[in-house]
Amino acid sequence: MTSAAPPLRADAQRNRAAIISAAAAAFAAEGTNVNLEQVAGMAGVGVGTIYRRFATVEALLAVVLETKMTDYALRAEQAAADARDRPWEAFRDFAMYIVEQQAENLALAEISIPSARCDALFPAQSHRIVTASILLVDRAKAAGALRPDLEYRDLWLLKDASAALGRTTPDGWRRLAGYLLEAFRMSPPTD
Repeated sequence: MTSAAPPLRADAQRNRAAIISAAAAAFAAEGTNVNLEQVAGMAGVGVGTIYRRFATVEALLAVVLETKMTDYALRAEQAAADARDRPWEAFRDFAMYIVEQQAENLALAEISIPSARCDALFPAQSHRIVTASILLVDRAKAAGALRPDLEYRDLWLLKDASAALGRTTPDGWRRLAGYLLEAFRMSPPTD
């Protein structure tokens, strides 16, 4: 029989919160190449403190991005549900959500969905996102909102293409995503 971990002391709770806050800012701005020593310095804690709580960058990354990945999965599932009534809008809005999230958070862009790293850190969320994305695309195609040759993987092409712009072109990701979305859309017939 296992027992629950004892509650953290108030100072340990403050340190953990400071570590997570500092890591979230560092990962968003610099990506996943941040090391634990950098995070400890930003959090104002000793290196030993951070290593007692998080043995690796991956362990800290999993905690920091857990909520974002859960929100991402919920958003994908909602888009798939919305595609029943609003197929184009549901697809477009979800695609823009994907590229916006990666533009705002470099670590999230580097984790990339789908990937072995994402599957290892967030297996349940990754599965939910892929499953919902397939359903979203299938529903939008069945409604005639998307090109018949479009695949759910094209969402990841959109994500990767906009990520290639990096942070050097302000709002460039938004413009490129708009162009690609128009290419994905089933155009009404012209007479």
